[in-house]
Amino acid sequence: MRMRLFEALDAEWGRVSATPQAAAALRLWAEGEPALADLASPADAVRRCRSSQPAVAAAVLGALLRHAGEPLGARAVLQAVVPSLRAQAARRVGGVRHLRTGQGWEGSDDFDAEVVAVALERIAELAGTTPAWPAQAICEATWACLRVSAARSVRQPTPEDIDAEAEMIEAGPSRTDAETLAMVVATAVRAQWLATDDAQVIYATRVLGHTPAELAAAQGRDVRALRAQRARAERRLVLVGWAPAKRMAPCRAEALAGSAG
Repeated sequence: MRMRLFEALDAEWGRVSATPQAAAALRLWAEGEPALADLASPADAVRRCRSSQPAVAAAVLGALLRHAGEPLGARAVLQAVVPSLRAQAARRVGGVRHLRTGQGWEGSDDFDAEVVAVALERIAELAGTTPAWPAQAICEATWACLRVSAARSVRQPTPEDIDAEAEMIEAGPSRTDAETLAMVVATAVRAQWLATDDAQVIYATRVLGHTPAELAAAQGRDVRALRAQRARAERRLVLVGWAPAKRMAPCRAEALAGSAG
């Protein structure tokens, strides 16, 4: 079975970091980097980045980042942030990735590949510098770049998109709030409780992750009118039994309270 990208990176790192050349490189770096002094290999450094107290992890990752102009240094920095990239990609694959459907992100593998590519670009930009929190500087910039790229191709989902995603969602308590909402929206449209254009606005902004401003700009609409439409549509969903998540975004809370109109 073919390995997914993050699994392949882990396997590759196991080989690269175990070589005598890698250990020698770390010893050379450690001569000027106290945070690396008690470590035997780049693999040890990556483990320290992942498992230590935040300040300690930041110090070790910062030391690696200062040597990220070298291929092994850049690779070590990438490996240190792989858990964060993998977790964020898993959470955002139903949102950010869908924004670019048909323009390169046709599956989670494509999305993961771009996540890694953008992260490597950010690592190259930061090589030799000393940000206070290196992991945050890398990962937050990666997601910001992906969202800007995705926003350039904002499109309103079709009813077929909503139906297709609803059919792929499995029943059970493990559903996310976004998945539950996708199911409710699809059901409401089929039962004619919700107009298609209302469903598209809810799905685009609540499930796929477009902001109202992005969607309004793409459609040439006034953002206040789009928010008002979403508020009315969400009130209809509440009337037919949708229970919104306890942790609601401010716009949703206002809509359900009836303050937007």
